[in-house]
Amino acid sequence: MQANDPGTLETTLADGRRMTLSLPRTDAPWAADGIGALRVVPPTHTGRAAEPQPLPERPVLPLEVALLAF
Repeated sequence: MQANDPGTLETTLADGRRMTLSLPRTDAPWAADGIGALRVVPPTHTGRAAEPQPLPERPVLPLEVALLAF
């Protein structure tokens, strides 16, 4: 990770995409350390999960029935 601005973090993801996190200035006591209080958290998942099941095929409704919803 790189820190160009004290309120901004920039990093490059494994697939080459760049991500920037910036925090606005605030007087809130819990945010007094700014991005210095942030820490790296290892990912809990990698890759994609299984694709969801496709929706079941249903017959097309007649126009009159579809208009009843309005």
